[in-house]
Amino acid sequence: MAHLSWNFRGSGGNLNNPIVNHLARLITSTKAQVIFVSETRTSKISQSQLVNRFSVTDSHVVPATGQSRGLWLMWNDEVDLNIISSSHHLILASTMCKPNNKLYNLVCIYGDPHHCRTTEIWEEVSHFAQNYPDTPTLCMGDLNNIMHVNENCGPATANTARIRIFCCLVKNCGFFDLGYNGSAYTWTNKRFATNSTFQRLDCCLVNAAWCTTFPRTTVFHLPMLYSDHAPILAILHSWTQKTRKPFRFENWWLLEGDFSTTAKISWHNSTTEPYNARTKSLTRDLKIWSKKKQPIHTLLENIELQIHQQQNLPPQQQNYTLQSTLQHNHQALLTKNSEYHKQQVKKLWATKGDKNIDFFHQAILKRARKNRINVIHDKQGNSIATPNDIALVFTNYF
Repeated sequence: MAHLSWNFRGSGGNLNNPIVNHLARLITSTKAQVIFVSETRTSKISQSQLVNRFSVTDSHVVPATGQSRGLWLMWNDEVDLNIISSSHHLILASTMCKPNNKLYNLVCIYGDPHHCRTTEIWEEVSHFAQNYPDTPTLCMGDLNNIMHVNENCGPATANTARIRIFCCLVKNCGFFDLGYNGSAYTWTNKRFATNSTFQRLDCCLVNAAWCTTFPRTTVFHLPMLYSDHAPILAILHSWTQKTRKPFRFENWWLLEGDFSTTAKISWHNSTTEPYNARTKSLTRDLKIWSKKKQPIHTLLENIELQIHQQQNLPPQQQNYTLQSTLQHNHQALLTKNSEYHKQQVKKLWATKGDKNIDFFHQAILKRARKNRINVIHDKQGNSIATPNDIALVFTNYF
C-alpha cells in the first residue's frame, strides 16, 4: 500500500508532456494506490481524463485559479475513498484500505506559499482531526513551511518565529513528522549558479493512532526531476526482515513468584560449567520459562470476565471474597504490565506508579521507528537497502 505526493508545478494544460509522462511512470513504478498532485496550474483537465490517462479507478479535481494552484487526487480500486471537503489548499477524505479493511483519514495539503492563510488552513485541518481523534490520519503534501532550522540550506537564515508558529499549528492537530529516507531536501530554487536554496517543504505527518495501525510506514524522498519539488512516497506496509532478538531481561519477571526458584535451579544445575556457559544456560532456561507464561493481556481479560460473571449474579449469590482476590490479582497484573512498558520505552519520569499504558505504547512505536535503519551508504557511496546487505556492510566494516 503506497501513497504518492508531488508538487509538479504545472501540467502544461495537457496530459501528454514530459512531466505528466514522468508522473505516469512514477505511479506505475511505485505501484501507488493513492496519488496527490498539487500546483497543477490548469482548470482544463477533467476527472474522466485523469482516470483514462493514469488508469486509476477515480479522481477528484480542484481546478486552478488562473495560472496558480490546482489539485488532483487519484486512487485505484484497492482503496475506497470518500471526499469529505476540498478547497484550493486542502482535500480531506475518509479512506478504507480494502485488503485489510482498515479505515483512515487522509489530509492532502498545499500550503500557502505566501504564508497569509497558513493559520486558517491548519485550523481547518485541526478541526477535521479533532472530529476523528481515534482514527488514523495521514497528512501529506507540500506544506510550504519547514519545521526545523536544519530543513533550510541557503544564504538566507530560517525564520525561527515562523517555524515556531507552524510547529504549534501542527501540534494542535496532534500530528508529528514521520521522517524520511533519501535526500534531505525536497525543494530548490534551482539558482545553482548564484544563490541556491534548498528546503524540506514536502513531508508526511501522522497522528498517534496511525502509528498503532500502520507502524511500519516508511517515507521516501524520490529524485527531483522536471519540477523544483521532489515526489514523496509513503509505503504503509514496508517489509522488514525479522531478525533473531538477543536475550533481554524483563523487569516484570521479578514480580513472578516462581522466577527466583527457576533462576536458582538453572544456575545450580550448571555449577561445573565455565561462567559464560552458565550464563548461556540461564538465559536459555529463562526464555523457556517466560514463553510458558500466558500473555498479561489474556490474563487480565480472563480476570475481568470472572469479575463480570460474579457481578451479574444476584447480590446474595455473589462471592465477594473471590471478587476481592480477583481484583488483587488484576492490580498485580497491571503493575507487571506497567513495568514491561516502562522498560521498553525508557521513560524515567513514570517510575512512581503512572499506569498510562497507551502513552508508553505510542512512545515504544516512535522509538522503534527512530531506531530503524532503512538505508545506509557503503565506502563506495552505494545505497544499501536490504536488511541482509546492511548487516553484511556493518560486519565487514567492524
